[in-house]
Amino acid sequence: MLKIGLMSLCGAVLIVLTACGSSSGGGDNAPVIPSVPAGVTAMPGNGQATLSWPAVAGATSYNVYSSSTAPVTTGSTKTNVAAPGATLTALTNGAAVFAAVTAVNAGGESALSPGVCAVPTAASTAGLTMYDPLCGDALDGKKWQTPLFSRGVSGGAMVLSSQVTNTESRSIRGLNYQTTTNVDAGGQRVTTLKADVTVPAATASRTGSAEIRAVVQLAYQPPANRLVFPGGLLDNIFIQIGLVDAGSGLRAFRRVLHCDNASCTPLSATGITFVDPGGFTANANGLEANAVAAYDTSYTVSASLNESTGVFTWSIAGGAFGAGVAGTADPGVYLAGNANWTALGANPLAGPGFNTAFLRTQIVDNSVPAGSGGSVSARFGNVQVGLNNAAATLWDDFSGTGGNSGSTELSAAKWNTPGAGRNSMASTAGKLAGHAQITSVSTAGTQSFQAINFSNPAAINTMQADVTVSACSNSLSGTNRAGIGGSFYNDGTPGTTPPDTNQPNSRVGDISVSLYLDCFFGLPRFQISRFDTTAGAQTILSNSVNQTVPMGPAPFLGNTHTLTMKWDPATHFFTFQVDGATPVVVDPTTVNAFMNVAAPYAKPANSPGMNLSGFLFVPPAGAPAVGATASMDFTVNNVFTAP
Repeated sequence: MLKIGLMSLCGAVLIVLTACGSSSGGGDNAPVIPSVPAGVTAMPGNGQATLSWPAVAGATSYNVYSSSTAPVTTGSTKTNVAAPGATLTALTNGAAVFAAVTAVNAGGESALSPGVCAVPTAASTAGLTMYDPLCGDALDGKKWQTPLFSRGVSGGAMVLSSQVTNTESRSIRGLNYQTTTNVDAGGQRVTTLKADVTVPAATASRTGSAEIRAVVQLAYQPPANRLVFPGGLLDNIFIQIGLVDAGSGLRAFRRVLHCDNASCTPLSATGITFVDPGGFTANANGLEANAVAAYDTSYTVSASLNESTGVFTWSIAGGAFGAGVAGTADPGVYLAGNANWTALGANPLAGPGFNTAFLRTQIVDNSVPAGSGGSVSARFGNVQVGLNNAAATLWDDFSGTGGNSGSTELSAAKWNTPGAGRNSMASTAGKLAGHAQITSVSTAGTQSFQAINFSNPAAINTMQADVTVSACSNSLSGTNRAGIGGSFYNDGTPGTTPPDTNQPNSRVGDISVSLYLDCFFGLPRFQISRFDTTAGAQTILSNSVNQTVPMGPAPFLGNTHTLTMKWDPATHFFTFQVDGATPVVVDPTTVNAFMNVAAPYAKPANSPGMNLSGFLFVPPAGAPAVGATASMDFTVNNVFTAP
């Protein structure tokens, strides 16, 4: 801003221009407030957390704000430092600390940086790189294939939820972040799946290009192609009916498509003929048609295959759709032009073509580079199932009577792995918190496995995590385990018939290794096994009586134990260590004190995978197994890795 003054000099008028303010501070000559610090990181230590960040141009000092809860604000505890970097001390191991940083100079203080968190730990991290502290409010989709999730029963309905941030683009590997429960049809074909579906507005959020969905789905695929992620989707065809929000509010939709490569990128509807009801608008590639719907409204959605004609039918009722609208999708042209499908006969979707039927919530981002996030929960009630082309009948009303699910658990008689019981992975008080519980409905017992999977595990040979089992029970002294695991190499076992042959994206011959806290024994233990089928059946190779790993002096239950598992690609030896105590070194390629069956190294794993997981098992113990229960609560933090 300029100040204009007038002076008379020798009959002339002199215009004098002077600037407002002074050079001594304030005004236009004052320093510019510095930028927000970028790239702030937090590294845990023993009773402390070390913060680092690059210098900010023009900053003369920095304020570090910290708190035991998120979010951090400028009202949190403040520490001023003269240069980038600070160490927060006198912290409690196992308790998360949250922090953010501002840059300061004479002009003022910047806004807060994005928050970071760390969980102090007594464990050594020498030679390791922080993979994820697991103290955020959602899982990072660039690090994990799995969202935060929950499955269970509440208020007479199945409730599924998913939450993730920083998504990978689906166009890379076909990755969706999903929570699924499969119908246990006992070897029969599900030809109709119908349910009342509600998405509460309070549970739904999305950022960027994320789409949040709640669906019923039927999936079909030639049996020989049923491999595992990310290469197991070739020739998959599915019908998906439900509710979606892609940024313009909730909409009802139908989707029918097929996968023309192993990772299903891109999606295709070529060769499928659609007949959609009025009001449903197809998208540009024809994969989907949708119409306006509403949150907090119950819709009855149905997906069916008429095995006699090979035509899919679908319907949506409720809300503005009233008694319902319906449409069809005929994939006949596509199927007739695909040799893998025609090899199954004249009507290939009937019979062996059926794969799975399931309910699902999911978050997906088709954009590049993606990086969005979302959260969605859905209620599925009065599920009806039609088997083998028969009319649909009530499958599960979630009343808890007979074989129905309830009052909090999904029935193992109706829903198979991973759907039975009640399980979740949530973020609570700066910790990844797992909960699992199951009740057996037969003398055969039952089991439940839940995991979050590393996104790109192939280059990881060492993993470490802080794990705490806070509670566990098993009324038949079965198995309760929480820990870390992975598939590191393949022993060359040939397998039988496709898809259970040793090939890319098959699990057959892959050596699966885990290190876990075992509640039954009250000790850390390891296990080495081999996948015999792509679906996951395994043979245990290690010696079950010699699997204990020494741990630190702290009691087992309720205390944090650091699990470290290493594989040496040169010697093929595994090293298992807990709390920095004496390690156990195992040569899995020979029969020895630790191995009942040798697993010689043949090649890298067909399907490398790593996970943090919990496992429950109620054994088949005769009539007492009916009604037997198992449950476990555990937390995980500080995942470190190394090549």
